[in-house]
Amino acid sequence: MRASDDMLIRVQSEWNGWRNAEIRLGDLRGVHWFQPARALHALVHGYVLCSNIVLGEIPHDCNRRSTPHRLLVCILKRHTIATVYTELARRADERRTFDWTDAAVAGVQRRSTSVDTWRR
Repeated sequence: MRASDDMLIRVQSEWNGWRNAEIRLGDLRGVHWFQPARALHALVHGYVLCSNIVLGEIPHDCNRRSTPHRLLVCILKRHTIATVYTELARRADERRTFDWTDAAVAGVQRRSTSVDTWRR
């Protein structure tokens, strides 16, 4: 475990939403680029369990019988320390490269849509 894993970062369920939460950096999984509808460019996204939210709230249907839930969250550059955002962007870039390498091995043709919107 790295010391930065305990650092709190702000996340949002929607890039243009006002509701946000704080989570530990070490609880963020599956960091990737994704371009939501109406966003001008791809943004860093990842997944966190609802039980790992330290402060705030990410709206979702939650009941005690089905917890924890894996939530898709957005990490905005303006809400994140520069060194942390740089690391998250690097992780997202690695995943992007990995996804295309996997697609090439599987014989998948690149479509005209951007790599940020291509997901199966």
